[in-house]
Amino acid sequence: MLTPDYLWYVPEKAEKQAEELHNKIVSVIIERMMIRLGRGEDYLFTPIDKWQMDVLQDAGYILQAVQKEIAQTTKIGIDTIARTMKEAGINAIEWDDAVYKKAGLEPKPLGESPYLQRLLQRNYEKTKGEMHNYTGTMPNACHDNYIDAVDKAYNQTASGTTSYTEAVKEAVNDIIDKGADVTYPSGRRDSIETATARAVRTGVSQMAADITDARMDEMDWDIILTSAHLGARIGNGGDNLTNHFWWQGKFYSKSGNDPRFPPFSVCGMGNVQGIHGANCRHSHGPGDGINNPFEDFDSEENRKEYEKKKRQRELERRIRKTKRQLIGMKTAVDNAKDEALKHELDMEYQKKAALLQKQNQAYKDYCRQNNLKTQNERLNTAGWDRSQASSARGAATRYNNARGK
Repeated sequence: MLTPDYLWYVPEKAEKQAEELHNKIVSVIIERMMIRLGRGEDYLFTPIDKWQMDVLQDAGYILQAVQKEIAQTTKIGIDTIARTMKEAGINAIEWDDAVYKKAGLEPKPLGESPYLQRLLQRNYEKTKGEMHNYTGTMPNACHDNYIDAVDKAYNQTASGTTSYTEAVKEAVNDIIDKGADVTYPSGRRDSIETATARAVRTGVSQMAADITDARMDEMDWDIILTSAHLGARIGNGGDNLTNHFWWQGKFYSKSGNDPRFPPFSVCGMGNVQGIHGANCRHSHGPGDGINNPFEDFDSEENRKEYEKKKRQRELERRIRKTKRQLIGMKTAVDNAKDEALKHELDMEYQKKAALLQKQNQAYKDYCRQNNLKTQNERLNTAGWDRSQASSARGAATRYNNARGK
C-alpha cells in the first residue's frame, strides 16, 4: 500500500522537469513571436501573402525547436520516472510486508522476486509509453498556438480594433497562458506539467496495486484494507465505485468469499473511475480485519489540517504561475525591438512583478497565522534563478513607486 500523501507528492520530480520543458518551449515561441511582431507597426503591415508565408516559416522553425527540446528533456524525465517507480515499489512492499511479518509470515524481499520486479518494469514501460504519446502531441499544438496568436494580433491591428502594442501584449499573454499543451485521445488538452503528474501518479498507483495483489496471492491472504484521505471524490454520490468517499478506509474480501467483509470488487479496481484509476490517490494493501490506521482520518482535527494545507498549496500554485508568467514576459521585453512596444510589455512585466510580491507576502502571512512551515521548494519554478528574482524585485519597486506605494 502507498499512503495518499505519498501518492500526492510522488510526481513532483518529474513534474518539475516537465515544467522546465514547458518554460523553455514558451521562451522559444515568444522569441520567434518578437521577431515577427516586435519590430514595430510598419514592419507588421507587409503584404498579406508574404505575411502568411513568413508566419508559416516561423511555425515550422518552432515545430523543429520544440521537437529538439522534447528530445533533450525526455531522457532525463524517463530516468526520473524509472527511479520514482522503483522507490514507490519498495515503499509499497514495505507496508504490505509489515502486515505479513506481524502474522508470522516471511515474505521475500522485492529484490529476490523476479515476478514482482517484472510487474514493476511492466508498469514503468506503460507509463513511459504514455509520456511519449503525450509529448508527441506538443509540437503541433505549439505550432498551431503560434499561428493563432500572431494572426490574431495582425488582424486586430489591421482592423483598428486594438492598438499595435495592446495586440502584441495580448498575443504574448496568450502564449504564456496556453504554453505547451498536450492533447489526449479524447481531445482534452492539459499543460505538460498536469499531464505528467497525472501519468506518474496513476502509473505508480497501478504498479503498487499489481505488486500488492501478487504478494497477497503469494501469501494466500484475503483481507484487504483501503486507504483514506480527506477530500475524496464522491462521483455520482451513490454507493458505487465512483464514490471514493463511500469505499475508502474499510476492510474488504479479495475473493469476495469472506462474509465478514464486502467484496473488494465494489471499489472498481480496473475501472478508470475506481480505485487506482486516473489520478486516484487511494491504494490498497493487506489488512488484519481489526487494526485500521485510517479509522479516524475524518476527525475534526484532521479536517482542519487538511483545509489549511489545501489552501497553502493553492497559494503555492499561484506563486509558481506568476513566476512562469514573469519569465515569459521578460523574454518578450528583452526581444522587443520597437521602443513603444518594449515600454508596454515592461509595464505589464512590472504589474506582474508587483502581483508576485503581494502573493509572496500573503503566503508568508498565511503560513505564520496557521503555524505552517513555508515550503520554499514548492515555490520554485524552472528557470527562476537569482537574476529573474532580482529583476522582478526591481520591477515591483518601480511599479509601486510610480503609484506612491
